[in-house]
Amino acid sequence: MKGIVRYLAGAAVLGILGALCLGASRLDRQVADGQQAFLTSDYERAGASFDAVEPYYEYASVVPWIGEDPLNDIRARRGAVNYWRHEYEALAPEERSDPVADVPPGNVALQLIVADALYRSGVPRAKDRAATLALLESAIAAYRSVLNNARRPADAPYAVEAAYNYEHVVRLRDEIVKGRRRALPDPDADGALGQHGKSEDAEFEQEFKQYIPLEEDERDLPAAGEFEAPSRKG
Repeated sequence: MKGIVRYLAGAAVLGILGALCLGASRLDRQVADGQQAFLTSDYERAGASFDAVEPYYEYASVVPWIGEDPLNDIRARRGAVNYWRHEYEALAPEERSDPVADVPPGNVALQLIVADALYRSGVPRAKDRAATLALLESAIAAYRSVLNNARRPADAPYAVEAAYNYEHVVRLRDEIVKGRRRALPDPDADGALGQHGKSEDAEFEQEFKQYIPLEEDERDLPAAGEFEAPSRKG
């Protein structure tokens, strides 16, 4: 009887483990589907996929060996969907002066997205010098928070981007203060793919010359037409 109980208990444990593995594989498949939709600019389907799996990652975050990293990743992905849909207010509400502080310190990826949304949502409202400087000061503080929280090796890519954006908004603030700039540049002027390339200058192409220096052993060779004719044999 005890042997049967052991077999039943072992079967129950294996069944639970199998169900957990099956559920985890389905979650991974849905996350992969959401990421594929995001990369193909299908933000509606991507957002639905990430919203569906987030509650399960919230439950899993209380498990010690899983932690909050998977949950932070899903929330950062969902934040990226909102950002690319231009839903900046969902990430950085107008009434919040420091929305980055609402993001957990361990989720640096989402903090960077919120900092970008803070700047972009404020550009249309920066109608005068005071509003512009207030926006830039808020953006500077937001990027500084991202840099202060980027302490892990995995946070290095986000720290690099935050540092670049930090320097950019600091330069804009200095130009506004010194009177060199009156308004902020339109962040959407270049489009999603950056600046458009210029057509080639035909006149410049005709004038362009390429000079390749000779090697030391080539400098002593005779010029073209100065070689002696090879002697015939026989």
